[in-house]
Amino acid sequence: MKPRALPVALRLETLGRCLALGACLLSLLLALPARAEGTLQKEQVARLLKGQVPRLVQGHPMRLQDPKLGRLTVVPTVDSHLQQVVERHLGALKSRRAALVVVDPGSGKVLALAGLRNGRRDPSVALDSSSPAASLFKVVTAAAALEEAELGPTSYLRYVGRPHTLYRFQVREKLKRRPQRVTLAHSFADSNNPVFARLGIFQLGKEVLVEYAQALGFGRSLSFDLPLGPSRLAQVQSDFALGEMASGYNRDTTMSPLHAALMVSVFLNGGRLPQPYLVRRLTTSHGEVAYRGRPNLGEPVVTPDTCRSMQRLFAATITEGTARKAFSRLWRDRVLKRLQLGGKTGTIRGHDRQDLFEWFAGYGRDPVSGRSLAVAVMVVHGKVRHANSKRLARLVLREAFRSQQTARK
Repeated sequence: MKPRALPVALRLETLGRCLALGACLLSLLLALPARAEGTLQKEQVARLLKGQVPRLVQGHPMRLQDPKLGRLTVVPTVDSHLQQVVERHLGALKSRRAALVVVDPGSGKVLALAGLRNGRRDPSVALDSSSPAASLFKVVTAAAALEEAELGPTSYLRYVGRPHTLYRFQVREKLKRRPQRVTLAHSFADSNNPVFARLGIFQLGKEVLVEYAQALGFGRSLSFDLPLGPSRLAQVQSDFALGEMASGYNRDTTMSPLHAALMVSVFLNGGRLPQPYLVRRLTTSHGEVAYRGRPNLGEPVVTPDTCRSMQRLFAATITEGTARKAFSRLWRDRVLKRLQLGGKTGTIRGHDRQDLFEWFAGYGRDPVSGRSLAVAVMVVHGKVRHANSKRLARLVLREAFRSQQTARK
């Protein structure tokens, strides 16, 4: 027996009541406060994560308990496989301190961050901004010279004396001895101190050099979701002090390994200094996203032409400069021979003359996939050199791109 149909009037009345009820529910839902994504600022996240760096860099979601926000889940940007590779290489060192950072230059995303202090893991070394920048500051001087002094990689410059010393006779305006001529690219690759000191004194000047140093991250705080001190800029009171700063031949200009990787990144993404971030997102126990890390590249600090010229200078360091031995026989390496590689080295004694700071900041780029990685390595030696920062960078770049090529197959 079929059910009896409702009268048309009753059906219309029922439909009207349902529509009214739906409209009422919709108005109630619209009146509820929306879940605001990103209720926390980066500075608040940095305070919240203070002291949590060793847990965060493992690359796995981490839970925290906050008195105000309750239970929180932090998802980092770290590549856990790459982090393990970096920690394995650092763990074998006998150096006093060491740090290694890998950054995605196109976004500022931190992919690996590790450190070593007196034989124990301590990733905070990678965020310590008190280490002398040494010849890494030549990156600033070279960029300023390309922009302001109308120089190119093949421009010839003059100097006297040895390339790795810096005396007052080497920075006189009129060189009395028979000067040697060298291109900007070769002087950068060989880390020629008198050439870069003379660039700072006679072609750039203090104001221009300080301007470019600040644009590339020195003398100011970099926005980060972990506590990060500013890289210091030496106070210049004389022409010779200006030459020391321009060549990196001083101990008062300092930087962190993270900053070193970011500075190299500028010349891989059109001249923009990326803001680093280590937190992908931070969620509450209710599933609300309280903070989300996003790329922030800011305005260009150098032109694309300068970036291309700087890449030629970085490449010269690998092929003919201070990193050529560590990166030798690339044609025999199935992974590295496909990459475009570049970098800058730096070495200087600390204030106490006991520590020897050795730097390498560089990059690898796969022209097929377009992927780039910026890497910075700092090793602090005592009386004996137990490691080579350039070789560590080579090992890490090889493993990072080998994993990518394997995954693509």
